[in-house]
Amino acid sequence: MKFLVDESFICKVVEIYNKFVNAIAIIVIPILMLTLIIAVLMILYDLRLFVDYFMHGAEEAEYDKAFKLLVRNILNFFVLIELFKVFIDVLEYRRIRKRQIIEAGIVFVVREIILIVFESHFEFTDLVGFGVLLFSLGITYIILEKSYLEYLKFEREEMSERVKRERKGLISQRTDELKR
Repeated sequence: MKFLVDESFICKVVEIYNKFVNAIAIIVIPILMLTLIIAVLMILYDLRLFVDYFMHGAEEAEYDKAFKLLVRNILNFFVLIELFKVFIDVLEYRRIRKRQIIEAGIVFVVREIILIVFESHFEFTDLVGFGVLLFSLGITYIILEKSYLEYLKFEREEMSERVKRERKGLISQRTDELKR
């Protein structure tokens, strides 16, 4: 059990972990990029289909179906972008940031609300449930932002106090040098 607290063992484990994360990134980033490109191509195809139905006076059911498909794919694209941001954040900071996850959750919940209302397949309880979920995610996001701003304010005050002490030390050192 002593080897678990050995510094060289911990360094080796961290090095293996970093190599593993980098290998996963090398595999996943091209897949994510391909997914985003395919999503854009699907949106462009749906837009072409929608415009084609609109220009040639297709049946209202086909026109409505093409429009709903276009809206659904655009909203899916926004969710993909949020998930891509979360993954890039994981690679950059080597941890999952709560704020990014909450942002992705808010985008996903808003997407679901829009789709349910847009397609007129909703019940009152569904909307109340989504509303409560969106409200709680929003409150959590606000609390996280306020606590982060307080942390930055505290860090800045602490930093300025340290800088003031260092400056006073440098000034007293300089005056001592000048006295000699």
